Amino acid sequence: MRFQVIRDCRRTEAEQRYIFSTLEIFPRLGESRRQEIRALIERLTEGPTEARALFALLVRGEVLHKIGESTGISYRRLYRLRREFYEQFPIG
Repeated sequence: MRFQVIRDCRRTEAEQRYIFSTLEIFPRLGESRRQEIRALIERLTEGPTEARALFALLVRGEVLHKIGESTGISYRRLYRLRREFYEQFPIG
């Protein structure tokens, strides 16, 4: 995975880097922090397919268009979900 700034996100580049780095070490986070991330994904998505797709995008680093092709979720929807996740991610 490679960090890229989400241009229309209301977070600074530094905050986005922090979130990205946190997601990169997801398996090593404490259980409560992992649950917090999963809960945010669940709140943002509509159903298990979207939740799995967003998790794959954020945590596994899978490619946006490939996730869209395999799930039938539009590229725009996935991009918007990622942006909303970053904007609502609890820092601190």
